Amino acid sequence: MPWPDNTADHNTHHAPLPGSGYAAMFGPLDLSQARLLAQGGDRYVFQHPHEPALLVKVMDMEARAVYLEARPFKRWYKQFQRESAYRVYLNEITEYVTTSTSASGVWQVPLARIVGLAQTSLGLGLLAEKITDAAGNMAPTVSDLVKRGEFDTALAQRLDRFFEDLADAHIVIHDISASNIACGRNAEGREGLYLIDGFGVLPLIPTYAWSRRLNRKRIMRKYAELRARMPAPAP
Repeated sequence: MPWPDNTADHNTHHAPLPGSGYAAMFGPLDLSQARLLAQGGDRYVFQHPHEPALLVKVMDMEARAVYLEARPFKRWYKQFQRESAYRVYLNEITEYVTTSTSASGVWQVPLARIVGLAQTSLGLGLLAEKITDAAGNMAPTVSDLVKRGEFDTALAQRLDRFFEDLADAHIVIHDISASNIACGRNAEGREGLYLIDGFGVLPLIPTYAWSRRLNRKRIMRKYAELRARMPAPAP
């Protein structure tokens, strides 16, 4: 008995084309017209082109190349990392997953939430929660508030509690800076202080990830150094 001829079916039956929401969900996201909200040491931060509550962080490869050019040893060993420049994404995702699932006693970890990854017109992007002000714009950082003369006793007390929560949640922070702390609302509308950058394990030997006690000691030492560089809070 001859096999049925399915040639016609092969030629006329095709998988359905992706709907209009396909690119919004899976990318690549076109950032050519997206609003650039911030630029850090090695990353650009864009408004997500389809989701007001999300940011898209992409690597600034030129800045990274300049950074590594001045650090030969780091440039040498990073060539063996398969994830290359995107190692920072893995660090942040790992830290978010670890602290969000551990029994730390902190009901809600004060981090801007990591949503996932997406291909973009500027390379692989990290999708993160946008912390906003009351009008839906990017929330000011503590650094911004200091520059505007809005660092008062109430905010200083909130900072004290914030860093206690970070230590209680055993969040490993590699860059404790006033510019990495946003003061605003998360996607649920919950007001507070949120760590938006600078978290995740960087050292080859992750001592602070292993020891909650040493991590707390380091956080409090770095926080004390940060406060020493800031002006005294207004009453």
